[in-house]
Amino acid sequence: MTTIDSATLTALNAASQGFVFYSDISDRLGAASKDATGGLEEEHVEALRAGFLFFLRTDGTFVGEYVGAGPQPWPRELSEVSKRTVDIWAAYGAEADHPGARGRLHDLLHIVSSGRPRIEHLRAAVDCYVESADWFEAAPQMSGGRLRAADSLVRAFELALSVNLPAAADIAAAMVARAMTEMDRGDEGPGVVGALLDPLVKRSKWHAHALPVVKRAAEHYRRDAHVRVSFLRDLAAVTKGDPDGVERINRVIAATYTDAAERLGGVAKLMMLSDAAVHARDKGLTDLHADIRMKQQALTREDLEFQKVRFDTDMPEELFGAAGAYIGEAKDLEDALLRIADYPAPPQAESKAEGDEQGLQPSFLRLDTVRINTAGPVLVHNTGRQEAPGHKQSVISLELTGVLISRQLDVLWERFEPSIREMATVLTNPVVLPAERARLLGRAFQLYWEYDEIALFVAVPLVEGILRRYLKQHTPVINLAKGDSAGGVSQLGGLLRSLAGRPDLAGSSWAVSFLLLLAEQDAGPNVRNVVAHDLWESFPPRHQTAMVLLAALVFLRAASADSTGEAEE
Repeated sequence: MTTIDSATLTALNAASQGFVFYSDISDRLGAASKDATGGLEEEHVEALRAGFLFFLRTDGTFVGEYVGAGPQPWPRELSEVSKRTVDIWAAYGAEADHPGARGRLHDLLHIVSSGRPRIEHLRAAVDCYVESADWFEAAPQMSGGRLRAADSLVRAFELALSVNLPAAADIAAAMVARAMTEMDRGDEGPGVVGALLDPLVKRSKWHAHALPVVKRAAEHYRRDAHVRVSFLRDLAAVTKGDPDGVERINRVIAATYTDAAERLGGVAKLMMLSDAAVHARDKGLTDLHADIRMKQQALTREDLEFQKVRFDTDMPEELFGAAGAYIGEAKDLEDALLRIADYPAPPQAESKAEGDEQGLQPSFLRLDTVRINTAGPVLVHNTGRQEAPGHKQSVISLELTGVLISRQLDVLWERFEPSIREMATVLTNPVVLPAERARLLGRAFQLYWEYDEIALFVAVPLVEGILRRYLKQHTPVINLAKGDSAGGVSQLGGLLRSLAGRPDLAGSSWAVSFLLLLAEQDAGPNVRNVVAHDLWESFPPRHQTAMVLLAALVFLRAASADSTGEAEE
């Protein structure tokens, strides 16, 4: 049995006052431990800080992110936490003021416990989470507090369901009431309502609870077509027992898209019509599908504002969050760079049908008609060659990957703010990137973080050099003189094709994507040639620079794997 340290309990209560994020408690406890004149129980502080840095995954499990002050980092899995730590959590979980803090500790404890204590901690977690909703509602950070209140109710609901607690019905009613209250505010942000609805919509037993909220939300959030469609889809899900009603809802969804398209112009108009067409096709609304596609085909070059080729799209916010969080988990600069270097290569669609089945492509590319008014004045570089299947999908996948990599690089900078010297130390590889060149690559990263477009001009030739020195150990990279033809060294495009032809080599899975990025003159961004031959009209976008820096990291990682005997997965 652990005896509570009164000073530490006081610090915990102060740290949890008005909190929204559990990481805030951990940070405040750390600061209090440093500032405390009388001293806190350091073992207790460390255990509590570690506990509040266990984050809930989408699958309902926890992962720890606390490193700690000791020589060894704290466990990432609850199963590895010591009994002493569990005892500390139990002691403070029973006495902390804030029900949100108590709820989280009991939540952790129910996972690491067994038998009757497990049920007791689960019940305590449910009660505390429900109680904490009003506390979070009153937090100074209002929008974040309301969302945390919703998350707490959802967690309580899911825990109650896991052991069939009767309290689940009361919690569901509280979720419905809070969602209705949220819409009474007139706030256009749908996040709280969506968070409260999701667990009800995905369980048939609770559709009756969800129905009045979904109906109201579908009307309340009419201003944003995508948000309204999301709630209309929920409405179709909770009324699936009425096929005629579901068809009416699906027609309203299509109309929501097309009405929004009428208010838009340019690529946004095409995208909205494309969403409508995909929905109509998938739901068997053949009459609407044909009408919508005719509207698409009537769009002209001027309608789509194709003076310059432009593609605008929205990316789910959770992608950015996940990408940033993964780098946020890195223990140090080297680990963060390795995590970025290990980013999986975009899949290469071998055929349109295969890409559709995998659901990898944006919805408008899955329509039968990909080009609108192909006889119009659309700016296209036509080489007379048949376009490779899935080419457009590959280009877009590459660009979207670049946006996520850019986010990860920015998170890395926010966490570590590395100097050029620190970057050079981590990047140096005696075989493929000697120290002087590593310093230049470090400088390229620094320029990127300073939003200086020169980063691209510094990085591109270094990427080519890293790849050439890597491949020299496995395949010829020189062309011998023959007849009137002079000998020479393979350029970047040839090097990448050589790598693509060696699937046994580390880094080969990225070869096609980097070829598209750097050296496909008829297809992709062709960054290397645009830069090297001064063909740019405006600087390439920042996310393409991020992809070039990723190429450097991938090839450095490949060279390192090669020296240690690791194989390409």
